[in-house]
Amino acid sequence: MLNYKNTLLLFGILFAITGVVDYYFDIPVWVYAILAGSLLSILFFGSYFIHSNFHIPVICHGVSTKNEIALTFDDGPEENHTSKILDILKLNHVPATFFCIGSKVVKNHSLIKRMEAEGHLIGNHSYTHHFFFDLFTKNKMKKELEDTNQIVEEVISKKMKFFRPPYGVTTPVLAKAIRETGMLPVGWSVRSMDTVIKSETKLVEKLSADIKPGDVILLHDTARVTIDSLELIISAIRKKGLNPVRLDHLLKMEAYG
Repeated sequence: MLNYKNTLLLFGILFAITGVVDYYFDIPVWVYAILAGSLLSILFFGSYFIHSNFHIPVICHGVSTKNEIALTFDDGPEENHTSKILDILKLNHVPATFFCIGSKVVKNHSLIKRMEAEGHLIGNHSYTHHFFFDLFTKNKMKKELEDTNQIVEEVISKKMKFFRPPYGVTTPVLAKAIRETGMLPVGWSVRSMDTVIKSETKLVEKLSADIKPGDVILLHDTARVTIDSLELIISAIRKKGLNPVRLDHLLKMEAYG
C-alpha cells in the first residue's frame, strides 16, 4: 500500500533513474512533467481522502459482528442547532458522537455538559477549524488539539482521545502533531453530504442506500437539513435492522484517557 514515505522513495528512485537515462539518451521534458504530475496527484488524493491512511492510519469503520452503526456530528456545538439535535436523539433513545470545535465549546459549556449527561461521546475537532488549518505548523496544530482537550476536560473532567481532522484532510505535519499528542485519528465510512444536500428526502434516501453494519456516518449538527431529517434518518436506519451506538462502542476502543 502506498503511503507518504514509500511514495517519496519510489518517485525519488524514478526521478534518479530518469536523470541517469536522460544523461545518455536525452529524455524529453514531458517525461519529467508526467512524473511530477503523478507524484502531485498521489499526494493530493492521499491527503484529501481520509480513508487512504496515506500519512497516518485513520479509523474509519467499526469491526462489528452486530448490526450496529455510529452517528457522528461535526462542527458544533451551536446553541440553536445542537440543542435541537440533542432533543431528537433523546426522544429516539439514540446515543451519538459529537466532534466539537474548541472555540465553540468555550461559548457552550451547557451543551457539552448535556451531551455528557445524556450519554453521548465527545471528540476533538480542533480549536478553530480554520480554513488554512492544514498549513499550520506542527506546534500550532498541537496547540489546537491540546487547547480543545483542556477546555472539554474542564467541563466534563474527561480527556478526549478521539480526533477528527478538519475537512478530513491529513498531512505529514498533522500526522506528527497527532502522534505527539497521543490522540486517535477517526474518520468516517459514510459521508452524508448534509452540508451540500438541501433536500430532506434526498439526504434520507442517500443514507438509506449507503449504510451497512459497522459504518461510521458523518453528519453536521450545524446543518439545518440534518435537524429537519434526523428522525427520518433514525427511522430508516432502524428499518434496515441497524442499531445506532456510540462510536467507542462500535470501535471497541476507549474514547477518554
